[in-house]
Amino acid sequence: MKVLNFNIMKNLILFFLTCIVATGAFLSGLTMENPLPAFIVGFVVWMFFLYRMACK
Repeated sequence: MKVLNFNIMKNLILFFLTCIVATGAFLSGLTMENPLPAFIVGFVVWMFFLYRMACK
C-alpha cells in the first residue's frame, strides 16, 4: 500500500511540474515574435507526461 501512495504522489508532483513548465512555455510564446519554439516545448512536455502515464 505504501508503494501505491508513493506512486500517486510522484505522479501528482510530475503533473504539477508539467503544468508549470507548459504554462510558462505557452505564456512566453504569446509575447515572442516567433512563438513556434515555445509552443513546441509546451506540447512536448504534455506529450511526455501523457506517454509516461500511458506506460504505467
